[in-house]
Amino acid sequence: MDNFMKLAEEILVYRIRSAWHEMARMYNEMAAGYQGTMAMGFILLTINEQYGTPVTKIAPRMGMKPNSLSRVLNSMEEKGLIFRKKDEKDRRQVYICLTETGRDMRRVALDAVFKLNHAIIKDLSPDKVEIFFEVMDQVPKAVEQMRKEINKSKP
Repeated sequence: MDNFMKLAEEILVYRIRSAWHEMARMYNEMAAGYQGTMAMGFILLTINEQYGTPVTKIAPRMGMKPNSLSRVLNSMEEKGLIFRKKDEKDRRQVYICLTETGRDMRRVALDAVFKLNHAIIKDLSPDKVEIFFEVMDQVPKAVEQMRKEINKSKP
């Protein structure tokens, strides 16, 4: 093993990134079978199945920039997974709603997420799962702290 791999395996950020990329590849492979992407699957999961979801709430839930989200939503609309509906009281508010095909694909995505979740935790004790969540809860806090430090040091 070269020095990079030895060092990388001891860095949490590297392990998180590597694990996420493995999951993303698997989800994208699965989604491709439905002419979709992992991003589309996760967007389907963020949409309220019954009422739809305001478009302004989807990007923050996904951790996406609005312009990237817009491209994916347009593609999803072209594929017949979603439609846009204006709020009847506030016409400025646009809801993203699921079509029947979108609902079906949402169920497929939800099933995939739960199957992988089960595969990950099936051999772990509840204590280890709890510790994992504690560690993962620390990540956004550490990122925010680092952002503050970076912004302080900017000229």
